[in-house]
Amino acid sequence: MSSIFDRLTRSLPWNKPIELPEHHHWKYANLPALLEWRIRARPYNTTVANGMFLFLLFAGCLGVSLILNVAAAAGVYGIFITIFLFALTMAAIYSTTHQKTKFSYRFTEQGVEVCEWKAPSKIWMVALKWLTVIAAIAVIFVIALDPSAALIALAGPGGMGLLYLGLANSKKFQEMHTDYNTFEYNWSEFKNVIIDRPKKIICLESSWLSPHSNQYVDWPFYIFSNRSQFDKHLSLVLDKLKSLPCSEQSVSVLQF
Repeated sequence: MSSIFDRLTRSLPWNKPIELPEHHHWKYANLPALLEWRIRARPYNTTVANGMFLFLLFAGCLGVSLILNVAAAAGVYGIFITIFLFALTMAAIYSTTHQKTKFSYRFTEQGVEVCEWKAPSKIWMVALKWLTVIAAIAVIFVIALDPSAALIALAGPGGMGLLYLGLANSKKFQEMHTDYNTFEYNWSEFKNVIIDRPKKIICLESSWLSPHSNQYVDWPFYIFSNRSQFDKHLSLVLDKLKSLPCSEQSVSVLQF
């Protein structure tokens, strides 16, 4: 029984191994890797994203509480459709405010390489499509049982259908699935090390020539780690950059 449960758990999208894009090639592939790992992380200010979701959740709850007064007149079907649509909408909002990016890091004697690409799941889009079909079939029965519930019944699957079509045809949404970047740094390029233990982030600063001011500014390079491997990753970084100033403080990740 446990083996079946383990297989089901491993088949979940967030538990599947992270595979590098087929067209990716490491610049220093000829050098042996000192350390490499892959991780899903949120490369932006998570406090702002969390606050945004909570605000929308609170506003949504207020809106649903008002709509339920009207939906109650249509009976249990109206209430069910309203709650179902609200839950689906919140799930869509959550997948937007809590997007994760896939990172693959590779450390060599030469320096650090990272490949990053967006990782929004398409599974909930498929689920939304089929739920829309199922809800549309349910509408027929709802209207047959209670014609007065037609408006609310149509709002449910109709809203889901519009949400699905809007996302499926959104250029921005499609770009999110194909966004891909690689960066390479030599160890000698870094000038400062900042450690954020609670967030498991190592920030390495280097000089970058700003095209706007035509001056060199400190530019952050974020290394995202996980709780179990953070000390190992940090140890290698500090060993390679032992001569650089190092500090421990909270890191607010900038989204570029």
